[in-house]
Order: sequence, then C-alpha cells, then structure tokens
Amino acid sequence: MADAMHMLGGVDEAGLGPLLGPLVVGGLLLTGPEGKSPWPSLRKTFCKKPRSRKDRRIRIDDSKRVKQGGRGMGELERSALTMWYATHGELPRTVADVLAASITPFEATRYPWYADAHHTSLPRWCDGDSLELDAHVARRELTRVGIDCIAFPFRVVDVGTFNALIRHHDNKSLAHFDATLSIIAAISRAAHGARKDELADVMCTLVVDRQGGRERYADLLGRAFRGTDVSTLSEGPKVSRYGLGSHTEIVFAENGESRAFPTAAASCLAKYVRELCIERLNAWFTKRQPGLKPTAGYYSDGRRFLGEIEDSSAIPMELLVRIR
Repeated sequence: MADAMHMLGGVDEAGLGPLLGPLVVGGLLLTGPEGKSPWPSLRKTFCKKPRSRKDRRIRIDDSKRVKQGGRGMGELERSALTMWYATHGELPRTVADVLAASITPFEATRYPWYADAHHTSLPRWCDGDSLELDAHVARRELTRVGIDCIAFPFRVVDVGTFNALIRHHDNKSLAHFDATLSIIAAISRAAHGARKDELADVMCTLVVDRQGGRERYADLLGRAFRGTDVSTLSEGPKVSRYGLGSHTEIVFAENGESRAFPTAAASCLAKYVRELCIERLNAWFTKRQPGLKPTAGYYSDGRRFLGEIEDSSAIPMELLVRIR
C-alpha cells in the first residue's frame, strides 16, 4: 500500500536587519510521504550538519550556519542551486537569470550595480562541473524517496521598494510581513495547482520562520486572504498555528529553519540571492573606487562603507540606503 502523501512548505528571509542591499524572502513547497521528515529520508545525499570536513553531502540548514567557514559561500551556493535544479530542471546561468525569477517585478534597471547581471556568470563560489553533478544526484535522490519539489519561489524586495513599504505601513515589521505574505500566497497557489488526481485532498503544512516577538497573526492573515476561512489553532511565544481554508496549516515558528527542511532550504535560497545582489553592489563601487573595502551591508559596516564613498553625489541614496 502506497504511503499517504503530504505537502510541506517553508518560508524564510535574509537581510531584514541590514542598512544596504535588498530584503529577500524565499520559500519551498514539497510533496512527499506523510509523517516523514525529509532530512532522515534524504540522509544519503543531504544533511543538516556534516559529520566532518570530508562530508560532501549537500547541507540544508539555517543559511547562517551553512555560510560559516572558508568554504561557506560555495556551500551556500551549492545548497541553493541544487534545490533550484530539483524544482526547475535546469540551473540559472547568470545573475540576471536569478533576478528575473523573483515573483514580483524587480526593476534592476533602476540600480546601476545590476547593469552587468546578464554578463555575470554562475556559479560564483563553487565549481561548475561539481555543481552540475551534485544537482543531478540530488534530484535523483529526491525522486527515489518520493519527494517532489513543486515550487521554489522568492521575492527580491529592493531598497527602494522596501523603503516604500515602510512608509506605507509606518512599521518595519509590517513591511517585512507584507513581503512574507507574497511568498505564502505563492506557495498557497502552487499547492492549489498541485491538488489534482491522487493529491486532490492532500494537506499542506507551511512553516514560516518567525522574526521578532509577534505571536498573533490571525488578523493579518484574514486581511491578506479575504474570502478564505482563517482559524486560530494555537498561539504562543515560540509557535503559533493557523488553519487556512480546509487543507492548509500555517505555522509561525521561532527558529523555523531548524524545524523544517523546506524552511531551511528557503533560508539558503534567500541568503544566496541577497549575496548575489551584495556582490554586484560591491563590484560596482569598488570598480569606480579601487581600494574601497567591500561591505556585507549590515548597519555598522554599512555606515563605514557609505562614509568611505568618495563621490556619492550621483548615487540615488533612496535606492541605496534603507530608511529603517
């Protein structure tokens, strides 16, 4: 008798706190056998934490942990792009290919540092031949254990758009939730589209990494999904759970990327896309000002970076610096 099926999704962000660069929110939707966590099922090819430096399995974990160490950027790229291949069946070839996949229009032409994105090839930090092999192996292993990657959406919220959202809501937390809702909605649509034949009545559990101290989301979900019944299942300091319609449960969880494989993969995707954007920003400025030390965009170092820019008169600061 075949295993009962379930949908499991995850949402996480990268870049909520920095002064420079975009906020990126990522998501992943899987189908697979009900009651089975992907990590142990996929332990032959994937891991949450490597056993040793020689462990070459693909790491799916909180992006901050994946990115640690001297090989961290390569490991992050490998994690994000193997899951990209598992979903789309092909790897992106340039930074522009990645940016074009954002679920909302990303006006890259407003930002001079993305002008060369079409000519910036991928991968950036890991070996291309090894990545191709890893991607094929990962997809084959997912298929072997009965897991299908349905959707791997993300949204690049560029600085100008994020500033506009903050002004609209007069609240950074609500601006962040606005961006998060777009990924929740994308996964909800993907789940609805996948519900046919043997998946017609399959339940979907979506684990969203929680930022800040918010415990109650029912009103926000109700306003976002008008016409859909939103029920409160439980609310607490670490986990809040809601029913969305009759087939979806949304879980807002502290450290969600440690709880659910799709949330960890979403974390890696969001962080990877942000790193591509920050790399382009640094390349543009350092080309015009040799010797300028690159920045990761976080507040203190971002202020240092801004202070060291010699000619900022031609730079649209509204597109470079966040207002909060």
